[in-house]
Amino acid sequence: MARKRPQAPELRPALVLCGAEERLHLVLAQDGAVLAAQELAVPGRAMRHTAPALEGLLGCLGLAVQDLTGVAVVRGPGSFTGLRMTLALALGLARAAALPLAGLDYLPLLAAGPAPLLAGTLAVLTHSRSGQVYMQPFAMPDAAPLAGPAPMSLERAAGALAALPGPCHALGSGLRANADFLAAALPGLALLDARFDQPLAHVLARAAAEAAFGPEPPAPLYLRASDAEDNLAAIAAGRGLDPAAARRRLDAATSRLDAPADCPPPLSSR
Repeated sequence: MARKRPQAPELRPALVLCGAEERLHLVLAQDGAVLAAQELAVPGRAMRHTAPALEGLLGCLGLAVQDLTGVAVVRGPGSFTGLRMTLALALGLARAAALPLAGLDYLPLLAAGPAPLLAGTLAVLTHSRSGQVYMQPFAMPDAAPLAGPAPMSLERAAGALAALPGPCHALGSGLRANADFLAAALPGLALLDARFDQPLAHVLARAAAEAAFGPEPPAPLYLRASDAEDNLAAIAAGRGLDPAAARRRLDAATSRLDAPADCPPPLSSR
């Protein structure tokens, strides 16, 4: 008597999106396992590639957006443009297909990659802007946070690294972007391989399985003002606008999810 072939499990994955840095990550995960994943090196051009990449990723498994169980999206800290784009896409998918949402913090995801291989302390430093990084330390091998994420100058980051208990390792784009400074300030710092500067697909899948999903969109984790906000007065003056009025427009445009009829047009429309 022929044995009955076991039936393939129904695919009902969660989507994980990460656009915190230059590389865009998309993962379809079910029960903490990776079903499909794609990484795109499209700095500054991710917006035009994200939706087609998602369509292709779903299509390779014969799935549609309606087959997803939810969307987990990295909320920061990181690139303002990348975070806004992926958060907006996640919200659009959730509203269109009635999907729950979850937010993931970026620096713990990076720490979780090499965690089983390490003991002591791991510092994650990612690029913020010229002369600045985002930093968070973790106790290994559990990747337990020793402090919250914080924006720091290079000088402050070097001091914080020197004060961490050893053995201390470090990873992240903030190290690569400031290699000469940190090598001179901390010649004994143990740097991990650059492969760990990106979130690993299986880490993203596991994080989605452990995340708390709900109907509300995740709040972005912005640890500093954007360059445009810091220079708003100069930008407004260059366009013949009153800085106070420009501030009111920015506040109105960024404080609501809907598009209120009384919200003035954005500054870029003039």
